[in-house]
Amino acid sequence: MADFLIAYDIKDNKRLSKFCKRLEKIAIRIEYSVFFMPNVTKEYVAEKIIRLNKLLKDEDDVRVYRVIDEGIVIGNGEILSEIFVVRG
Repeated sequence: MADFLIAYDIKDNKRLSKFCKRLEKIAIRIEYSVFFMPNVTKEYVAEKIIRLNKLLKDEDDVRVYRVIDEGIVIGNGEILSEIFVVRG
């Protein structure tokens, strides 16, 4: 089990809206175009991203990164190391 960040740049607003609505069901939005998936397997993330990929075009860019450190929060950012329930 690990934590993952999903970052995206989707060119079309309609595709962006559909993509985000579906991603919000399985991940936590932490920035406009960045989502956090805590305590999941790489296989789970891959399965979900493959399904979401059907919404995308070649001009769109989605990146998935495994979080390997707790990181540092500067300012008023929320610490995300607490337990979250991820619906899926």
